Amino acid sequence: MIKNSIIILICLVLSLNADNLDKMIKNKISSNVKSQVSQKKIDDLSEKSSNLYDKYLLINKQLEEQTIYNKQLSLFVKTQQNEIPLLQKKIQEVEETNKKIVPLMFEMVEKLDKFVSIDSIFLHKERTQRVKKLKDYLSNPEMSTAEQFRTILESYKIEYNYARTLEVYRSELLENNKTAKTVDYLRVGRLALYYQTIDSSQSGYYDINSKKWVILDEKYNQLIKKAIKIARKKISPDFLTLPIISSKDEK
Repeated sequence: MIKNSIIILICLVLSLNADNLDKMIKNKISSNVKSQVSQKKIDDLSEKSSNLYDKYLLINKQLEEQTIYNKQLSLFVKTQQNEIPLLQKKIQEVEETNKKIVPLMFEMVEKLDKFVSIDSIFLHKERTQRVKKLKDYLSNPEMSTAEQFRTILESYKIEYNYARTLEVYRSELLENNKTAKTVDYLRVGRLALYYQTIDSSQSGYYDINSKKWVILDEKYNQLIKKAIKIARKKISPDFLTLPIISSKDEK
């Protein structure tokens, strides 16, 4: 009877221990699962923290660069502000200069126009067209004052150089406002203007006083022909004796 009671007690104890063991195992499994979940949360938070820190470093670097740029910009603005009075003064000087130079340019072009009209007729068409262009330039708002003035000075320089050069060019000879024949024109500076027919059979001299062509004696044909060759650089330069006839001589 006692044995049976002991056996029953042992069975009960074993049964209780088995239940406790099962509970312990389940609790352990549950605890491991919770630990894994917690660890994942910790890892996620750690990654987010790392990303936020990297962004912080980037923003901080950009902020430093912006601060340096702002300082440079501030210095630049300060320099510009100091230069504003000087720029305003220069603008005022330019405006005052324009007020003086614009009337001067119109006067220069007008005088050049009159000069070409009363001067010897060499390259007359080319020179009158140049003056016309100058007038167009003065009325062109897209052209700066400096460019207009430079162009006028260039035209004056061209006219000035005519007095220092020997030139030959071929063109039509006008007689009584009609085209007569093609001739070679010989310009000796601004001193004299001659023509000679292509066959060298006739030569003439322009009398600026009478505004007429004077036919020269045939004895001058060879001299004019030689001067034309010198001007065209076909022969070496040489001394020449060319006729200069005034309106008194013509009479």
